[in-house]
Amino acid sequence: MKLINSVISVCFLVLVLLSACSGSKGKQQATSADSLAMAQQPDTTTVKQEEGGFDRIPLQPGIESGKPSLKSPENKDAQMFEAIVFKGKGAEERRKGVSLAAAGDLQGAIREFTKSIEIHERNPDAYFYRGKAKWELKDYAGADQDFSKAIEIRPSQAPYFYYRGQMYNEIKQYAAAIADFDSTIVRAPHFTDAFNFKGVALANTGKHEDAIAIYNQVIDKVPDHALAWFNKGTSLAALKRFAEADQALTRALELDPGYSQAYTNRGNCRFMLERFTDAADDYTQAITLQPGNTDAYYNRAFAYQRTGKQQEACEDWKKAVSLGHKTAGQVLAKYCN
Repeated sequence: MKLINSVISVCFLVLVLLSACSGSKGKQQATSADSLAMAQQPDTTTVKQEEGGFDRIPLQPGIESGKPSLKSPENKDAQMFEAIVFKGKGAEERRKGVSLAAAGDLQGAIREFTKSIEIHERNPDAYFYRGKAKWELKDYAGADQDFSKAIEIRPSQAPYFYYRGQMYNEIKQYAAAIADFDSTIVRAPHFTDAFNFKGVALANTGKHEDAIAIYNQVIDKVPDHALAWFNKGTSLAALKRFAEADQALTRALELDPGYSQAYTNRGNCRFMLERFTDAADDYTQAITLQPGNTDAYYNRAFAYQRTGKQQEACEDWKKAVSLGHKTAGQVLAKYCN
């Protein structure tokens, strides 16, 4: 993981907990479908930073202008590196540090950032970069200390709060994450990433109604925001509002038809609505886009079973077992003797 990645690689999860129905005709039916974890991909807008003797660290856009998407650009790291403007004392050391981090040498990067701090002890950017490197090394206490020092020195900077909030989300300190995303929003009110991840934090605490309200704010600002529609759909599904969730996920897929997890989640909703054939079709789309998606195979087996396709169901459970699904083996042993 590279320091200058805008935390796309750090997946924050919204769980859609969907139980399968029983009672279909034919052979005995399995009683439950496994929960599916939906990886969140952020969407951003450019924010101008203050001028002065410090580096300019942009809240890097994750999409092409005017084209919101659930997917991140392949050249994200290069974009972020090229966008930083290094200024002031110790700038060359910070530049070297970011370059080393981009190449995967996080320990070397930390040494350069520490040199920058030794040159200029009150430069907040050096603490910020070092904190991000420590975070990627999973030194959460050290990262928290460095992020907090950067904020103490220069509390006007939205990126400091935003990335610390991302880290808090990762270590499940959701209240602290929400507070940091709120601080980001105050300083960068048009940065939709902060809204999205605040919604994720709220959803992770079970506050799905509040999360939906946040996603609606993003949709009001950017009606074609695919990620916001996706996130809204997952929270609606968690509230068992499956028909509404289906509509939101359908909208997300209209905007970004290449997102496999959206098909998986919509398939779950359609399963719960007893639209088993449609659910199977969605799982098939997910598998086509992501052949290693064990949850899609596992859940498609339930959909096949509900439509009387027991052989196909058993084949999918076998495939899920071969791909390492944790519970598919138990279901296979019980229903495919």
